[in-house]
Amino acid sequence: MINCICPKNFPVRGTTLILFCILLMNLKGFSQVKEKLVGLGGDWRFILGDNMKFARPEYNDSDWEKMYVPSPWQEEGFPHYHGYAWYRKTVEINFNSKDLVYLELGRIDDVDEVYLNGHFIGRTGGFPPEYFTAVNYQRKYLLPTEHLKNGGKNVIAVRVYDEGGAGGIIDSPVGIFSYSSYSDNSYNLFGKWKFHLFDNPEWSKEDLNDSDWEDIIVPSTWENQGFGKYDGFAWYRKTFKLPDTFKEDDMVMLLGKIDDMDEVFINGKFIGGTGRIDRKWSQNEDWQKYRTYSVPDGILKAGKNNVIAVRVYDQTGPGGIYDGPITLLPRSEYKMFWRKYRGDHFDLYHWLSYYFD
Repeated sequence: MINCICPKNFPVRGTTLILFCILLMNLKGFSQVKEKLVGLGGDWRFILGDNMKFARPEYNDSDWEKMYVPSPWQEEGFPHYHGYAWYRKTVEINFNSKDLVYLELGRIDDVDEVYLNGHFIGRTGGFPPEYFTAVNYQRKYLLPTEHLKNGGKNVIAVRVYDEGGAGGIIDSPVGIFSYSSYSDNSYNLFGKWKFHLFDNPEWSKEDLNDSDWEDIIVPSTWENQGFGKYDGFAWYRKTFKLPDTFKEDDMVMLLGKIDDMDEVFINGKFIGGTGRIDRKWSQNEDWQKYRTYSVPDGILKAGKNNVIAVRVYDQTGPGGIYDGPITLLPRSEYKMFWRKYRGDHFDLYHWLSYYFD
């Protein structure tokens, strides 16, 4: 997943692009396998204006208008309105706790941010006063399972800003989907992490108190989550408890793609990095490389809390841990994992829209 607003230029153009796309479309297994948990097309609750209390799950929206989704609100009774509006939907979701759960909202004109049961999930585009449109980008947000009520009622609230023209949730797909775990023995680290701008070597330490850090969703650029137009150093941290049965020997850490350079620490120990981070100089398209780091034996602790810390330097444009996989797995499963990830889970439409929109 990536909600990149200003992607780097991709060098393939013209006839080369056409031939390359034909080649991709003839590869087996290029479509992404997913299961629809809840279809969200149809009536949502809707109100004009802007108030952050609308994100609260306990808020009573019974007197709001009904708005059909997906459709521009100009075609649903508000033909001349431009500005802020909110959508809300209460849904019951049943899911496998080992799977990844995503909210897809098609295209939104122009800017949006999403809340699940009152928790901020993500943002695409820029709200005023730093407005920029994201009308051409498909919305796809990871729903952290710690914020979901499995088998219960969940409230989705979407804040939208329309600068002009059509407005609102205007295009499909609209729904909640699950993606099965990549490996039976892997440990997924998608979801909520702690995040801090700037740089401090002390932030790699295992025993650091990061409770006052910001929350951020991984993977997604930090620009999409309230840290717009920031270039420079930032740190991510995540504390996770491995099962007692977890076999910590001969493991690899996959950290997807990071824009632009990184250094990675587990329980305070450096395990690897990509790019010349201390020189603040990105070369060889570091931002496009999948991160794969060996975890030395004895660092991970089964049955106990573990801490991963990631130091990132963004040279320009979008920044941060922006694409998966974010997974720990045994080296013996590495080859099979990538065969599945790049096969069953390779979404051609998403790939093309990312590079060529």
